[in-house]
Amino acid sequence: MSIEPHPKPADRWKHRRRMAYAALVGMLAFPLLALVADGNALGPLAWPVYLSLGAIVAVYTGAATYDDIKIGVSQ
Repeated sequence: MSIEPHPKPADRWKHRRRMAYAALVGMLAFPLLALVADGNALGPLAWPVYLSLGAIVAVYTGAATYDDIKIGVSQ
């Protein structure tokens, strides 16, 4: 399987990067939300929230690294 070069390299990762940034903001905002709201109600939700948001950031980082390695090897 070959990877075709993207016609607009600057736009290639724009939406993926925005999604990863939104996940990071969510990870930072969740503790503040727990402080403002009833912490006991949000406590059981902490690990699923961090697991899902952390997975988004991890997949973005891994895919970007893989893409850089793959493009670097093919050039």
